[in-house]
Amino acid sequence: MAAMTMCPQCGSTFLQPLRCEAKGSDVLLVELRCSECQTWTKAPHTRADMKELDRQQAEFRATIVDGYERSVAESMEALATCFGHALELDLVTADDFRPRTASA
Repeated sequence: MAAMTMCPQCGSTFLQPLRCEAKGSDVLLVELRCSECQTWTKAPHTRADMKELDRQQAEFRATIVDGYERSVAESMEALATCFGHALELDLVTADDFRPRTASA
């Protein structure tokens, strides 16, 4: 048995384990779903195979979180730059921070 690291349908590495059933001391029958093409597969894998899949998923998650944090930081820097320019041009007043009232 080899670790399933790639979708047999589309080649994606974004596989999600859905459920598993023990079939022996070291064998699990695992149902996996591809997050990209939605293909479901069911195959026996060892606990070591599943540990490798878990390691890969943790690595992918870290990549996604890093990208998200970088995106948020860039957006906040852009907003701060725009706000700074608005302050320099005297375009911001106290009224901009007044709570809005519901219109009737």
